[in-house]
Amino acid sequence: MRSKDRLRALFVSERSSVLGFFRRATGSAAIAEDLTQETFLRLAAIDVAALANPSAYLRRISSNLIADVNRSHVRRRLAEAEINDLLDVPDPGADPEALLIARDSVDRVLIALAELPQRRRDISLASRLENVPHRELAERYGISTRTVDIEIRKALETCAQCLLD
Repeated sequence: MRSKDRLRALFVSERSSVLGFFRRATGSAAIAEDLTQETFLRLAAIDVAALANPSAYLRRISSNLIADVNRSHVRRRLAEAEINDLLDVPDPGADPEALLIARDSVDRVLIALAELPQRRRDISLASRLENVPHRELAERYGISTRTVDIEIRKALETCAQCLLD
C-alpha cells in the first residue's frame, strides 16, 4: 500500500478519536478541528510506511500539539487595550435604582425564609449556605435524603414565588 493510501486510511480510521481528544482538551469544537487538521498535516510530512506504529505516532503528535497550545496560553500576555477593556467595567453598585431593586429582593427573600417552617428553613440554609451534604442533613434530622430534597425544593419555590409577587 502506498504511503498516501496508508495516510488516508489512518486519517479515516483515527480522525474521530483525534477530534474527540482535542475537543475534550480544549473545550472548543473549532480549535479541535484546527488541531486535527494540523495533526494530519504533520503526519503527511513524513513517510507513514516507515513507521512501526502509525497510530502511536499520531497520538504523540496530538499530545505535542496540546502541549504547544497550553504553553502558548500560559505565555500569552494581555495587550494594553485588553487590560483597559477589562478595567472599563461599569460599577453595578453605581446605579441607585438597581441597588434599590436588589435590596427589595433581598428583603422579600428574608421575609419568605422567616415564614418557612423551622425545619425547612434550617435544612435549606444549611444546604445552600454551609454546603452541608444532603445525606448528612438527612441523618441530622432523622429523615430520608428524598425528604431533604423536597424540603429544599419547596423552600426554593417559596423564595422564587416571593420574588415574582
